[in-house]
Amino acid sequence: MEKDLYDVLLEKFRRYLSARSSDNARIREEENFWRMKGEGERTAWLFNAIANKHADAVDNVPAPFVLPKDRDSEDAAGALSKILPAIFEEANFAKVWSDVWYDKLKHGTGCFGVFWETDDGGSVYIDRVDVTALCWEPGVSDIQDSDCVFYSKLCSRSEIERLFPEYDLSGVTDPYGVFAATDGAPADTDGKIVVTDCYFRDEGGGFPTVELIKFCGDKVLFSTVGDPDFPSGVYDHGMYPFFFDPLYPVKNSPCGFGLIGAMKDTQRQIDRLSEALTKSAELSSRTRYFIRTDGSVNEEEFADFKRPFVHVQGSRLGDDSIRQISPPGVDGSAFAVLKHKIDELKETVGNRDFTQGGTTAGVTAASAITALQEAGNKLSRDMIAGSYEVFRRVTLCVIELLRQFGPAGREYRVADGEGYAFVKLSPDKLARRERDAYGHKYTFAPSFDVKVMAERRSPSSRASLNDMIKEFFAMGLFKPERRDEALSCVSMMDFEGKDKMIKTLSENSEALGNERKV
Repeated sequence: MEKDLYDVLLEKFRRYLSARSSDNARIREEENFWRMKGEGERTAWLFNAIANKHADAVDNVPAPFVLPKDRDSEDAAGALSKILPAIFEEANFAKVWSDVWYDKLKHGTGCFGVFWETDDGGSVYIDRVDVTALCWEPGVSDIQDSDCVFYSKLCSRSEIERLFPEYDLSGVTDPYGVFAATDGAPADTDGKIVVTDCYFRDEGGGFPTVELIKFCGDKVLFSTVGDPDFPSGVYDHGMYPFFFDPLYPVKNSPCGFGLIGAMKDTQRQIDRLSEALTKSAELSSRTRYFIRTDGSVNEEEFADFKRPFVHVQGSRLGDDSIRQISPPGVDGSAFAVLKHKIDELKETVGNRDFTQGGTTAGVTAASAITALQEAGNKLSRDMIAGSYEVFRRVTLCVIELLRQFGPAGREYRVADGEGYAFVKLSPDKLARRERDAYGHKYTFAPSFDVKVMAERRSPSSRASLNDMIKEFFAMGLFKPERRDEALSCVSMMDFEGKDKMIKTLSENSEALGNERKV
């Protein structure tokens, strides 16, 4: 690799890292706020709101369904629809989804990393990426538009020295201060060393590919540039392997801001009011007295409630000898302000009582409670819809990795009814190939659309679907002789499993027709 290229990239790294410093400091400060550190007594209203939104997301873990864009891609699309769920399960995607959603809710940005691991024949590796470890071109709204992207990781020093024994890395830990926190709480770097991956595009071959340079300090550990083993770079799909999922978007940035950024001031006001009211209640629960220094009451006996008698010296026992201290009362407006602030937080983040199963006055019917829950979940549905679009792009990236690296002969175990089966995806079905049209040759690659559906559905949605099926049964729509009525009804509806129901109704009709012929 040319040294001039490395110098240019290193200069960009310093500039990108400097531009990220304020955002990284904000995220670290919000993380300390989430951990309830260093701000006195804390209430958990904001924590509860984030936990409930996260629970909504976990109830709706996505699953991909692949559709072909042309007839030549139908076989590959069918195989991918069966294989991709197995690949995501192998990559432990449910946990990655959970971790990314915590970042999204807390700090406004979650990030998926989609890589190819070469161990054991090769496999797709999906992970949650810490946004503070990424640097990109300032001012872009999509990280894919950045001139290059830097991803820094804290690695085991012994492992890096074992893999790259030709370099002297003694004394090198975090030379560019990537993980040096601005709040006095730097990352634990004991036994660690920071290695940075630089991804950038090369469009010299007619279509963009992604090159990779791995460096530590001023040492280039690995590079695909000019390497004959990597003629198409590290990835030939032309995408950086990072997919951002912002909560509330910010102009000219791929990042957003989250619930902590939006509501931490309200949470602090709730904390201060709660602390003041708690201290007032504690003072009111303690009985204290003024006692004259020249009084004649035995203080020890007076303070011991087990003693039936309190001795008094002499005959001087007046009303002013001992007087109870009356603590100041709390104005009722303080309770009203506290309730108002709590309601403000709950309304803003959409965490009202009925979304957690609670009811309001006069609402007792199950259907009414379900309707209120669905109306209150519109904010969660909006957040999840944004994540589903990101998941769609993650899935397309996984397909491209299978196109480039998919091992020949690899079989995947997939669900098959009540059991399982093994499905093989031939690399030829995804491979790019040349075509000839009107005397011109061009490169053709099977392409696909991805439809995203919920792999896990919430209990309320399952209950609604089950109730609908029971209503269909009570109406007699599953009778073969009413096939036309049933198909007309189902075709005008929109629900998960619609295609399967239409297929079942059609099969029942065909079975009835065969019986009549016999």
